[in-house]
Amino acid sequence: MTTEAARWGYGGSEGPEDWGSLSEAYRPCSEGVEQSPVNITECVQVEGPDIAFYYSASAIAARNNGHTVYLDFPAGSTLDAAGLRYELQGVHYHSPAEHQVGGERFAGELHLVHQDTDGNLAVVGLLFRLGNPSPLVQALLDAAPETVGSVALQDGPPAADHVPASLDYFGYEGSLTTPPCSEGVRWIVMQSFGTVSEAQVERLQTLTGGPNNRPVQPIGGREIFAVSQ
Repeated sequence: MTTEAARWGYGGSEGPEDWGSLSEAYRPCSEGVEQSPVNITECVQVEGPDIAFYYSASAIAARNNGHTVYLDFPAGSTLDAAGLRYELQGVHYHSPAEHQVGGERFAGELHLVHQDTDGNLAVVGLLFRLGNPSPLVQALLDAAPETVGSVALQDGPPAADHVPASLDYFGYEGSLTTPPCSEGVRWIVMQSFGTVSEAQVERLQTLTGGPNNRPVQPIGGREIFAVSQ
């Protein structure tokens, strides 16, 4: 086992089952007890804590790192969750989706990554069933670089387009879903689902050489909250 970050991927000897053995930095991927994603079942029904989106900026860059495609956002768009404020950093995709709900597997998932002033992360997950094309996903596809690299955007996709109409969500404590699989991530998976077309799924996977989802992880002793607002 090396002591520095190593190459990883979604298949073969660099796939999710082996992430924890690729590098000392990745050990949480195999030894962590609050890993993500999860299959969302047996929720505790609660009212609040409320969340609120204050999104105002548009994406200023799109990046393809070989694992996924990102939209990068400047400062100014925030998420309030349980009395804490997090700033939107970027949006990226996974296809097929990473989270499941009641065992249902979804065609795609967007992750809206936020960070507070202490470096703590809050990630919002938007799930998509197979169906009609998604304008939101299409905007990401239109901006995405064809190969690994980054492009600056003029009038990129607005952050506000990613705010769901319903703010009901599933909340739990988890981790990054890619190495180093760091824990302590606040997860907010929205209860309303969008749709994405087969052609959009094929395009998403073509950009990064195939599926890019981590399998669901054991929930262990954690509780998942179904929050109504």
